[in-house]
Amino acid sequence: MTLLYLVRHARSTWNVEGRWQGQADPPLDEVGLKQAHAVAARLQDEALAAIYTSPLQRARQTAEIVAATCHAPLRTDNRLMERNVGEWAGLTSEEVKARYPDSFKPGWWIKGAPGGESEAELAARVQAVFNEILAAHPDTSVAVISHGGTLNAFLAHIFASQHGVFAFENASLAQVQVRGESVRLLRLGDTAHLAGLE
Repeated sequence: MTLLYLVRHARSTWNVEGRWQGQADPPLDEVGLKQAHAVAARLQDEALAAIYTSPLQRARQTAEIVAATCHAPLRTDNRLMERNVGEWAGLTSEEVKARYPDSFKPGWWIKGAPGGESEAELAARVQAVFNEILAAHPDTSVAVISHGGTLNAFLAHIFASQHGVFAFENASLAQVQVRGESVRLLRLGDTAHLAGLE
């Protein structure tokens, strides 16, 4: 049985500004750094065999703090990056709506943003990396620190659900138990460790 701890990166400077990030690379802000330490404290007793992370610095910074506290090896994989949102990166939702009225509408994620990644492309790379993680850790606990779109795509795949069902706030935690074909979602959207933070 593999126990997966799925963590969305802590708050970035662009999260505060409400900007679409995609594969752009803004860092954590001050609150984000505090959130990352709170995640680390939450996971420090979980005997993690490994921590996997996206190379984008908002995820990597979060993961480095967790790895230092949990004394677990840190592994970076480009396939754990956020969905590429192409021309929308750096824009607010209001700016996207104004500039791309034909593509910014319900179901946009199926085809993807202009110049970005489709749902099928995102799903393919996410499934591939998680299959490898699960195969490498059949009887251990592992943390994956990534992005909302990426983690959502994984849960949508294993639960044969539709995109957008699983929400991940900054520094929130989900826990998934995988034993062969049997999958159990033990927790989702857990932010208890962030109590008292801004």
